[in-house]
Amino acid sequence: MQDYHLQQPYDGAGYLYPYEQGMSQLNDQRRREDENSHGHTHAHSGATTCQEGHVHLHPGVTSIPIDTTHGHIHYMSGNTTFDDGHIHQYETYTSLPIPLPGGYHTHYVEIRTTEDDGHTHIIKGYTEPSKT
Repeated sequence: MQDYHLQQPYDGAGYLYPYEQGMSQLNDQRRREDENSHGHTHAHSGATTCQEGHVHLHPGVTSIPIDTTHGHIHYMSGNTTFDDGHIHQYETYTSLPIPLPGGYHTHYVEIRTTEDDGHTHIIKGYTEPSKT
């Protein structure tokens, strides 16, 4: 018997639970179909610049690709970790793809966070590589 909270809201969205007998293979198939039809994402993580004696981390995942006339980009937004009594928010688009060996690519980002507690931080670096 399943708990009610485990059945909502996924049942209405067509998702299946991996712990149900025989369902993990179907979930894997659906995940592969979704990846093929929607493109890819990139993980991003790292630390902000140091301001007023502290840094924040910025873990997250980009959006699926956004096509442009010169290639694709990704939307990236989120909150930093809670440090020194506050968080910061960030929002940007990545650079165009930067090719890497083996069919992989990455994107560069440079973002100024929102001002909180009287200061901002800079986030800059590369997304995790992904294959398209």
